Amino acid sequence: MVSRRIIKEPLLHFLIAGVVIFAAYSVMDRSPAAEDKSSIEVGNGQLAQLFETFSRTWQRPPTETELNDLIDGYVKEEVFYREGLEMGLDQNDAIVRRRMQQKLEFLLEPSAEELSPTSDELVAYFKAHSGRYDQPAKLSFNQIFFNSRRPGDDRELAARTALASFVGRKDDASTEALGDATILPPGMDLTDTKEIAAVFGRDFVVGALSGTQGRWSGPFRSTYGVHLVYINRKIVASTPALPDVLQKVRSDWESDRRREIADNRYADMKSKYDIKVSGSADGAASVINASGVK
Repeated sequence: MVSRRIIKEPLLHFLIAGVVIFAAYSVMDRSPAAEDKSSIEVGNGQLAQLFETFSRTWQRPPTETELNDLIDGYVKEEVFYREGLEMGLDQNDAIVRRRMQQKLEFLLEPSAEELSPTSDELVAYFKAHSGRYDQPAKLSFNQIFFNSRRPGDDRELAARTALASFVGRKDDASTEALGDATILPPGMDLTDTKEIAAVFGRDFVVGALSGTQGRWSGPFRSTYGVHLVYINRKIVASTPALPDVLQKVRSDWESDRRREIADNRYADMKSKYDIKVSGSADGAASVINASGVK
């Protein structure tokens, strides 16, 4: 029972993965510390890698001349690499540091098993983040606008008078002519209420949602004035059942879990160091100003 629990321990998987990848890097390691500094050997493994890379790129095997050129290129790269290390060119190099960070971040990645949620975990995740999956209300409507430049009572009266004149009628040229000219759209097809609010304002959306489908309603205020609204179709906001959004929930769970595991492993690494920030923003600004950098 204990052995099974140990086998399932995520940290063990991480350590095993680290050992395997470290071993792989060790095999391919070209560091002078791992070999005779004066010897550059191009073995079968390196030849196979050069051969495969060329074949995959050009969709054919290299000729003898091309293979010799590949070997010469590899040797040149190796010579420069070793000489660069001897000269300390890898020190304080942002590109080298970033590449090392990328390799370690790869080691911090969780295993496939760690990213396989149980049904209970998905249910709990869905409940905790149900707001992510809410389906917003949507409206399809036509509207008639009454300008805010009219006195408040006048525009309200004009809107109510117009409403009384065509109760039960849908928008057409005759009803639209009852309103004032505007650059606002005369209506919108089935659209998320957030998008509608971006055009007409939140107050308009609240009013329109209170309207009845298949009839004119209003007047409803907006940032620009008042409106009569004909609701063609209304879809109320809803929270879907888990089966309806299962793939999205699983994807979100995996993404959050991956980030959580990587962050925890980084925190473990970071805990080994005593981090001190001795400078300050003012001090940094002084250095920049003194250097003349703008």
